[in-house]
Amino acid sequence: MLPSFSCHTLRHTFTTRLIESGMNIKVIQESLGHSDIQTTLNIYADVTKELRQKEFTKFDDFLAS
Repeated sequence: MLPSFSCHTLRHTFTTRLIESGMNIKVIQESLGHSDIQTTLNIYADVTKELRQKEFTKFDDFLAS
């Protein structure tokens, strides 16, 4: 049986996955139809454990070079 979810939940997940893929936040904002970037960043964009690790790995690589 599938867990209960809504279209709103899917929209949050979609946004988070776009961010994890590295897509430009302004492109995401436009795609979601948000007039204010703060809506995209503060409501729809979640930082997952995987994204946080990926970003800190990139930072570590930067410092090492």
